[in-house]
Amino acid sequence: MLKDMKAVLYYLAVDMRFSFMVFWSILLLSLTAMFFIVLTFDTTMVVSTSMAIYIFCGIAGFLTTRETFPYCIKLGATRNQYLFNVLIYCAVVATVFSAIHVIVQSMFGGLVKLSGSEQFIIFHSVESTTLANTWYNQLFVDMVICFLLLSLGFLLGTIFYRLGLIGGFGALALFAIMLLLPTTRNFLLDALVDMDGWKMRLNYVMLLIVSLLAFLPNWGMLRNASTLSSATR
Repeated sequence: MLKDMKAVLYYLAVDMRFSFMVFWSILLLSLTAMFFIVLTFDTTMVVSTSMAIYIFCGIAGFLTTRETFPYCIKLGATRNQYLFNVLIYCAVVATVFSAIHVIVQSMFGGLVKLSGSEQFIIFHSVESTTLANTWYNQLFVDMVICFLLLSLGFLLGTIFYRLGLIGGFGALALFAIMLLLPTTRNFLLDALVDMDGWKMRLNYVMLLIVSLLAFLPNWGMLRNASTLSSATR
């Protein structure tokens, strides 16, 4: 069983490798180019690298089922092993991306100080919360949010895989309706976020619980799922 788990995790890592390299290469090159533009043209730029990472994690989670589930099952993994390994995979990806993000922010923060120009500003999501803007808080907030988005993206990808376009867009429509209804919207906001002026006090324990609970529907949908998505059957 341990060998099967290692094999699934290895496959998931290999599947992520190319996207990982492309994403960080583009992000680093973009930040470098913007930094030199600020120095050259004496302009001001505010960049939110956190949003780029969050968007990538959401997309990566969404594509996980379609790109890895059929092949892992065909290679001999059970559905329970697959789901458990995806849970570990999401936690590892969230941790690795958050750690690299902290290093990148520290590196460009040092370049800004060396250049003597404070017109290149990298905004981190922790600055929107009540937590102090320290490296360990940056790491913690990124890990929680990345893990949440990977989990929700994986759930949405599984819905599309199992139920097709109708089921997927139906789930999105249902979620949108929930956000539009004052009762459910206020309940979600009260459970997850507490506004303190312009700052957010996030309920990190609840966010982690939601991330873990998001894996439960995947088990029901993938338990008897075919290795062909509903869109191709």
